[in-house]
Amino acid sequence: MIDSPNGTEELMDDLSDEILHTELTDEAYEELAVSEGAVVVGLAFWDSSLADEMEDEPPAPEMRVVIDLDLYLDDNTLLELYGASLFAANSQEPLVGVAALEKALVDLADSESELSEVAQTEDGALALVFGVDEQPTLIIAVGAWSISEWDELPED
Repeated sequence: MIDSPNGTEELMDDLSDEILHTELTDEAYEELAVSEGAVVVGLAFWDSSLADEMEDEPPAPEMRVVIDLDLYLDDNTLLELYGASLFAANSQEPLVGVAALEKALVDLADSESELSEVAQTEDGALALVFGVDEQPTLIIAVGAWSISEWDELPED
């Protein structure tokens, strides 16, 4: 199991539980699990994270491990993910550097990956498993998230 390096506990304590989920409860799992099988149709990401506020200074771009992103699924679900670490499906180590994170996210969107599993990391954080043709390709460990519906995809 992946040990998430997100370390967003202090920051997430400061955020309202009504706005963001920080723990994968049975109710949160059920809300996410209905989107299993949905395909990624769009995404937006930032080269920083809310988790940066916990650090004295943000990491250099080539050392970045944690980002924030929005995932748009074809069932009209919008997943806003904060303090997210990306893992290649065959690796226990997170991807490092903005370039590697960007490449993985572009591949995720371009390959019409589907949310194949909602899971939990060793430290209890949310882990979303994405794959193509039932083969896992990318795992996203998340410090906090919100779920809503989208009306319009972001522009490129």
